[in-house]
Amino acid sequence: MNIFGLIETLWQDVRYGARVLRKTPGFTMVAILSLALGIGATTAIFSVVYGVLVSPYPYARPGEIWAPLIRDVKRPQQSGFSMHQARDYVEIKKLPAFAETMATLPENRLLTGDRPPESFQSISVTANGFQFLGVPPVLGRTILPSDLKPDGQPEPVVVLSFKAWQRLFDGSTACLGKTLLLNDQPFTVIGVMPPRFGWWTDEGGWLVLPEDSRDRRMAAAIMRLKPGVTPQVAEAQLQALHLRLAHDRPDDFPKAGFTTSLQNYLDITAVSSSMKASLRLLFGAVGFLMLIACANVANLQLARGTARGHEIAVRMSVGAGRARLFRQLLTESLVLSAVGGAGGVLLGYGITRAIILLIPAYYLPNEARIDVNNWVLLFSACVSVATGIVFGLAPALKCSRPHLVDALKDAGRTSSGSGSGSRTRQVLVVAEIALSVVLLMGASLAIRGFQHVQGLDAGFQTDHVLMVGLQLAPKRYATYEQRNGFAGRVLAAAAELPGVQSAAIGNGGLPFGGPRSGYTIEGQPKVESETMMLTLTSPDYPGTMGIALRAGRLITPAEVANAVPVALINETAGKLWPAGTSPIGARVRLDLLEKPPGALLVPKAAAPVVTVVGILADTRNAGLRNPPVPGAYLPYTLAAPPGRTLALRTQGPPMLLLNALRARVRELDKDQPITRPLTLDEVLGSETAQPRFNMALFTFFGMLGLALAAVGIYSMLSYAVARRTHEIGIRMALGASQGSVLGLIVSMGGRLVFTGLAIGIAGSLALARLLRSEVFDVPATDAAALTGVIGMLCAAALAACLLPARRAAKLNPTSALRHE
Repeated sequence: MNIFGLIETLWQDVRYGARVLRKTPGFTMVAILSLALGIGATTAIFSVVYGVLVSPYPYARPGEIWAPLIRDVKRPQQSGFSMHQARDYVEIKKLPAFAETMATLPENRLLTGDRPPESFQSISVTANGFQFLGVPPVLGRTILPSDLKPDGQPEPVVVLSFKAWQRLFDGSTACLGKTLLLNDQPFTVIGVMPPRFGWWTDEGGWLVLPEDSRDRRMAAAIMRLKPGVTPQVAEAQLQALHLRLAHDRPDDFPKAGFTTSLQNYLDITAVSSSMKASLRLLFGAVGFLMLIACANVANLQLARGTARGHEIAVRMSVGAGRARLFRQLLTESLVLSAVGGAGGVLLGYGITRAIILLIPAYYLPNEARIDVNNWVLLFSACVSVATGIVFGLAPALKCSRPHLVDALKDAGRTSSGSGSGSRTRQVLVVAEIALSVVLLMGASLAIRGFQHVQGLDAGFQTDHVLMVGLQLAPKRYATYEQRNGFAGRVLAAAAELPGVQSAAIGNGGLPFGGPRSGYTIEGQPKVESETMMLTLTSPDYPGTMGIALRAGRLITPAEVANAVPVALINETAGKLWPAGTSPIGARVRLDLLEKPPGALLVPKAAAPVVTVVGILADTRNAGLRNPPVPGAYLPYTLAAPPGRTLALRTQGPPMLLLNALRARVRELDKDQPITRPLTLDEVLGSETAQPRFNMALFTFFGMLGLALAAVGIYSMLSYAVARRTHEIGIRMALGASQGSVLGLIVSMGGRLVFTGLAIGIAGSLALARLLRSEVFDVPATDAAALTGVIGMLCAAALAACLLPARRAAKLNPTSALRHE
C-alpha cells in the first residue's frame, strides 16, 4: 500500500471511530473527562517542573556554571559555605582551570534624592559579569570591563532591573543618563535588563564591583571551566588556594581542616530543596493519576469491546483481518485520547494558574517563568498519544480476536462475566484503587504535616505585632554613635505612638535568625565550630514578643543605655552548662564582639565578654520547622549593624499604625524609609507556606484519583450487572431476596476494594519510607493519616458499589429472564 492509500485508510478509521464514539455519548463523555483530568493535571505539573527545574534561567549555558563549596571535615553533613572575601576574586580568576570567573556582592542601599526614599537592592557584579551571564539589555548597555578603572575602582553606573525601570521611570526610554542617588552617591543609569533577568534581584539594579585588595566584604564567586578541564582538577586548584588563604587568615576557615568541592549552579540555586522535593513527588503523583485515568478508560473500552463482540465477529466472518480490526480499535482509542488531550490542555491552563498562586514566591528563582509554553504543549501531545496507546492496546488485542462461533451466537449474553475479560477488568479496578490509595496517603500525610506545623509553639505571641526594617545610609550613619543614637530616637518615638503597648528594636531577622558567633564559656574549653545565635535587642523585647522569663532577671534600660555587657540566654543555651549548674552569673566570650565583621560597629574598648543575667523561654529562632538553637539576647547598644528591625505590639490591627510610624521616622530623618512592613502573623505564615502548598496540591490530586477510582468501580459493577441480568433473574425467580442480590453485587465490589486497599497501603508505606524527606513533617506510618485514607476510600467505594447493586436488587424477575 502506498503512502496515499495508508493516509486514506487512516482517515477512514478516524472518521469511523468518531462515528462510533458519537453513538455512545455516555461512554465517550466519561472517558474524555477521565483523560482530561489526568492529562490536565500532568500538563500543569510539567509546566511547573519545566519552568522551575528544567529551564529556570535565561543565562547562557547555566549547566556549565560552577560554584565552590567549603565544608568542615569534622561536620561534612553541614551545608558548608561558598562566600569569599571580595579581594579573593582576583586570586580565584588566576587559576588555570577556569575560563571565566565572576563575583557577586549583594547589599541594600538607600535610594534618595528627588523621590520618596526607599531601600534599593544594589547587586554589585564584577565588570565581566554581564558578559559571563550572556543576556543582552532591552535598553542601553550593560556593565563592561571598561567600567572598571585601572586602579580597580568602579565607574558610578547602574543597570536597572525591568521592575525598577517601570517603578522609577514608568518605562520611559528617557531614563538613560539619569542619576540615582544611592547612599548619597550619584549613579548614572546606563541600561535596563529584560523582565526575566533577575540576577540576585528583580526589584533593584546592578553596580560595578571594585577589584580592591583591601575589600573584605563577602562575595559569591562562580566560574566556567576551560574545555577539557574536569571539576576534580578545578577542585584541587581551589583547595590549594584555600589552604594558602587559611594560612594567612586562619579565622576565616574551619580550624580542624576543610574540603573544597564544586557544585553545579543548577543544583544549588534553581529552587529550594523542599520545593524541589515537593515538585518531584507531585510529578510522581500525577503519573499515578494518569495511570488511574488510563486504567479507567481501558476498563470502559474492554466493556464496550465485549458488548461489540457480535459486530466484530460479523466483520471478521466476512473477511476483515485481525490486523485491520486491531488498527481500527486502536485508532478509536487514539481519537478518544486526542479529544481528552485537548480538554486536558485547556484544563491544564487553569490548574497551572492556580498552582502559581499557591507557590511561595521566595521558594523559586527570580528568573523562573511558569506557563504552558511550546515545550509543555509538545509534552501534552506526547502524553495524549502515549495514553491512547496504553489504554487502547489491551482492549484492541482482546477484542480483535473473539471466538467467532460464540460471538455470532451471542452466547456470552448470559455469562456471569467470569472470563478472562472480566478478570482483566477486575485487575484494572484493583490497580486503580491501589494507586488512588497511594495518592490519598500522600494527601493525608501532607494535611497532617500542615496541621503539625500549624500546631507548633513558636515560643512567642504573634497577634498584634507590626515589624518594619530600618536600613541606614552608611555616609549619614557612619559611626557607632550615629547608628545607635538614631535607633534610640526611633525606638522612643515609636513607643509614644497612640495604640502602641510596647516597642522593641533589634537586628535584622527577628524573630527568626540573626548573626552567628563562636563562643567560649568561662571555665570550659572552647568548642570549635559551635555557634550561638545573637539577637541585639532593647529592654522591652521579651514583653513585645511575648517571651516568658524562666530564671534570673531581664536587661534593664540603664544597662542598654550604657552598653553594659550583659546577656539573656534561651533554655537551649542554658543546657551548654553542666547539669545542676546555673548559668546565671556566668561569663561568655563572644567572637563576634571581639572581631566584628566589617559592617558591624562596636564601641571603643568594647568588652567581648558578657555576663548572663537571665534565661528566656525557648523560641523557634532557627525557623518554625527547626528546633531551637543556642541563642543569646544582648543590649542593642553593644553593636551597631547597618540595618535594624523595629517591632511594635499594638492594641488594634497593627497595619493601621504604619502611616503614623512612617511619619514619625520621617520627622527624625526625612530620607529614612521603613522597609518590609509585616505583621508577626505574616512572618509566621511564611513559615507554613511550603506545607500549605503540599497540602493543597496533594489533596487535589488525591481527590481526583479517588473520584476516578470510584468511577472505575461503578463502571465495572454496572457492566457486571448488565451482563448478569439473566442470571440475577433466575436467582430471584428461585427465591433469592433483594437483600441477597444486593449483597452479591456489593461483595463483588468489596473484594476488589479490599484487595486494592491492601496493595495500596503496603505500596504507599514502602514508597513513603523510600522517599522520606522534608516534604512531609509526620512519620510515614501516621495512624491518623492511615485511618483517614481507609475511611475515605471505603466511603467512596461503598457509594460506587451501592448504585449498581440497588439497580440489580430492583430488577423485575420476569423482565430479567427475558433479557438478552
